[in-house]
Amino acid sequence: MLILSETGFFEGIADNGIRLNPEQREAVRHTAGPLVVFAGPGSGKTTVLTCRAAYMMQVARIPANQLLIVTFTRAAAEEMQERLGRLPGIGESVARAAEIGTFHSVFLRMLLQQNGGRMPQLLEDAEQRQIIRNLLREAGEDGDDEEVADALQKIGLCKNNLILPARIKATKPENQKFRDLFAGYEKAKARMDRWDYDDILVECYHMLTGNPLALEYYRRKFRYILVDEFQDTNLAQYEVIKLLAGHGNLCIVGDDDQSIYRFRGSRVEFLLEFEETFPGAAKVILATNYRSTDPVIDTASRLILHNRKRQSKHIKGTGREGDRPVVIRPEGERDEAEQVLTQIEQLLRDGMEPEGIAILYRTNIQVRAMIDGLVARNVPFTLHDADGDFYRRWQVRDVLTYFRLALEPDDLDGLVQIINRPKRYLYPERWVEEVHHIRREKNCSYLEALKQVTGLEPYQRQKVEQLAKDLHKLKFQSPASALQTLRKEIGYDKYLEEYTTKTGNDLKAASEPLEELEQAVIGHGTIPKFLQHVAEVNETIRKNRNKGEGIQLMTMHKAKGLEFEHVYCIGLVEDMMPHAKALNAEGEKRDAALEEERRLLYVGMTRAKRFLTLSAPKCYHGSRTEPSPFLYETGLVQRGKHVEIKSTGLLDGVPVGAYGGSQLGGRFGVGAGGRPAGGSYGTGGSQLGGRFGAGASGVQSGGRYGIGASAGGSGVMSVSPQDRMKAALEKYGEQPLAVGDTLQHRDLGAGVVEAIKPVSGDGGRRVSLRMDGRDKPLDVHLELSLFLGLLTVSVNV
Repeated sequence: MLILSETGFFEGIADNGIRLNPEQREAVRHTAGPLVVFAGPGSGKTTVLTCRAAYMMQVARIPANQLLIVTFTRAAAEEMQERLGRLPGIGESVARAAEIGTFHSVFLRMLLQQNGGRMPQLLEDAEQRQIIRNLLREAGEDGDDEEVADALQKIGLCKNNLILPARIKATKPENQKFRDLFAGYEKAKARMDRWDYDDILVECYHMLTGNPLALEYYRRKFRYILVDEFQDTNLAQYEVIKLLAGHGNLCIVGDDDQSIYRFRGSRVEFLLEFEETFPGAAKVILATNYRSTDPVIDTASRLILHNRKRQSKHIKGTGREGDRPVVIRPEGERDEAEQVLTQIEQLLRDGMEPEGIAILYRTNIQVRAMIDGLVARNVPFTLHDADGDFYRRWQVRDVLTYFRLALEPDDLDGLVQIINRPKRYLYPERWVEEVHHIRREKNCSYLEALKQVTGLEPYQRQKVEQLAKDLHKLKFQSPASALQTLRKEIGYDKYLEEYTTKTGNDLKAASEPLEELEQAVIGHGTIPKFLQHVAEVNETIRKNRNKGEGIQLMTMHKAKGLEFEHVYCIGLVEDMMPHAKALNAEGEKRDAALEEERRLLYVGMTRAKRFLTLSAPKCYHGSRTEPSPFLYETGLVQRGKHVEIKSTGLLDGVPVGAYGGSQLGGRFGVGAGGRPAGGSYGTGGSQLGGRFGAGASGVQSGGRYGIGASAGGSGVMSVSPQDRMKAALEKYGEQPLAVGDTLQHRDLGAGVVEAIKPVSGDGGRRVSLRMDGRDKPLDVHLELSLFLGLLTVSVNV
């Protein structure tokens, strides 16, 4: 390995095409002590991490084997090692000497080292599912695939939070049942001497906390630690890293604005509170986006600045001009697919590579119409999500199985699948073998054989007879009519209600695939024709699954870390973005969920390098709908008066909320006419960068205290936000006001003053107004709102 001076190092990487900006250099040059790097989208994060590792080896002369670099994916670890080995003077052998890997791979190696290379074998997914299924059935539950998957997801979330069964203090019956199931699962694993994947995190934590000598050994071994994607760290991972980093030489890199994995246990707070956890930590913000054009950056920034729980940063571009992002309003999902695919075909004719085009969505069911359209047009595509096949979702599979049984009742697998959906109390293990025998003896269908099984109770036999009648009826109906018959008359909707009640899942979410299926069957005259279409779609997806060719289809979660020339974000309607499950949360959980939903759209938007199209159908699942409230926050869609995302959280100890559809951003941010206000004391019609950012036309302004005046950002107002606040306090600081008085809001009408509280620090008063038509009071800064004309004194003042 070549030892270099600092000047020689930077000249060397420059000769290899790596030219770092001042902030990137600052992050690279920091070697000792804690460091947090906030890396915005397209800011060269991987380059900085790679160069920092090389700098530590070549300039700071830190041995490679003292470096621990943790990534979130195996692909990222491989890329890091490859890029490090290609840097001048490093080489592959030196790069391999550094410990580079995912949390699980690094922790697993540590456990093997401490146990002499021995540890329990890891369970296969199928083995995990079978253990849970057996436990559920022993408890009298069905133990179907959905219950099993739900239980395993919850167990994994508990382990990621270092919660084992003994720690669960359950009072509700459903929680007690889960605790017992979790305990039974752990006992079954212990009897088999097996671990699951999440045990690696838990056991590594226990090993380090229970063995001081091992902890000291790894602290000496990994004297310098770098962790990527820190915003996605869960509690178990975080606690292990904190233990290992007792020496303080910890560098973490992440973007709080791209934290989108709360459902897996990740906590953005670990990133945001790093400077409190490691006092004296240095901080670097990588705010230059080298990926996207300025219009894409500006639009995405206006959205994310509505989040309150974030590190303030002014994301800027490199001056690349481009088209302003576009919002389209198709009539429904089918029209959405028609418009988007027509545009895509034109892009392909114009020479754009299909792999440079991505269609992104919040949930997998939203891409169904797109896939149907792509298949019909014979346009190549790749569906990236493992569970993204709409026609393979379990609710849809149940419907399709009913359809197939209606045409051909001699299908034992199909019969077993739907026999208790809805509940018929016919457990397959009790009749499958006899049904086989009867079918062979009497040369009849499995359904006819089921009618003749001995030992059936009269009510069970009646249900089999009714099933035969129902299937016969479905056979002669159109797919649309058959679906309604199945849901309403046969009772599939009732089955979903019972299932979601039992499992604690959301009924609306469980019913979404059926709502989408109602749109999918439109235009298909007969069940055979529809089943043929489904088979064609599934076969096309199967053939293209791992090729990566054609138009790229994926959820916004899956798109994180990727980039494309042209991005379409589809299905941006209320109750989808933000998703209904976020809106249904309560209190602080709701606030956190809404902010994560906003971050998710931000991730989707910032995948675009040149072109960004946002689609909000006017109808969704057959009903009229409104655009996502987030679209108003981008400044691309004019806000309606009644669109609203309410927030009840605190920022800097001051309650903030939303009105007229606008999140009140920053500490005392206010917006006119339902327009979002940005930054601390931000005012005007857009979210703007910097602490005191303020704007007039929906643009992001430059500088910490920048003020934007035009859509192009070219105008600059002469008055600063500080001067405006000072003027507001001077003019209205002595304005008399009492509880019970009435103030007139420019857009929302009259409001009665319920509370008046002094504001510490910058002065002034915060008033709470009770207004007709609003569930919660409107909180505003009195003097600033009066100064801006948002409020006027109406009565008794």
